[in-house]
Amino acid sequence: MRSSRARLRVFGAALAIYGLIGMVIFLVVAVGVARPLERAKQLSESVDQERAALVASLGQAEITIRGMSTSVNNMDTSLGDAKTAIDQATSIAHQAATSMYGLRDAMSLSIFGAQPLIGLAGNFDTTGQNLDQLGNDVADIGTALDQNRSDVTMTSQNLTDLANSVHDLTETVRNGPSAAISSSTLDAVRLTLYAVTAWMTVFAFGCLVSGLYLLNASRRHAPDTVRPADS
Repeated sequence: MRSSRARLRVFGAALAIYGLIGMVIFLVVAVGVARPLERAKQLSESVDQERAALVASLGQAEITIRGMSTSVNNMDTSLGDAKTAIDQATSIAHQAATSMYGLRDAMSLSIFGAQPLIGLAGNFDTTGQNLDQLGNDVADIGTALDQNRSDVTMTSQNLTDLANSVHDLTETVRNGPSAAISSSTLDAVRLTLYAVTAWMTVFAFGCLVSGLYLLNASRRHAPDTVRPADS
């Protein structure tokens, strides 16, 4: 009988301790679960706000880059106009040089064997050479402008491609899945956790009560056995 009561006492104590520890654990979980859930909601809202700010920044960057592309493209138009003007100036310079060479040749006119204007021929020749050199220099400038126009065109196209890439990135970020946690979802998770915690707490409380009952039962004295009378 004593051995049975001892085993009952040990089992009751273990059951009571198990129930008490379980109640403490589940109550701590119930108290501590609210703050992380609220923190998760705040974090998700912050992520969505940051995404909205990023979308706005990317949109502004796209507008700026497209404006730069338009400006560079307008520069190409201006360079084209400048190239046309330079070609005309080159043609005029060479035409003037040709006229100077004609005047140089005319200065060799002979009148009764004399060339009274021959002294001016050298000046016209020098002027013609200078005009030819000017025409060549202006033509070199035109060649450089053509190269610059090619660079400008490439730069404008690169800026357009960059603006398109920024636009695609903006759409990807804007249309991505929302990171915000709705209040209904958060309430459902909280309710589920509280329900599971409450159920386990009730179970632990039942273990505690059962353990205390077994301990109390093990302390009760068994009734004395009646000994037979001596014969």
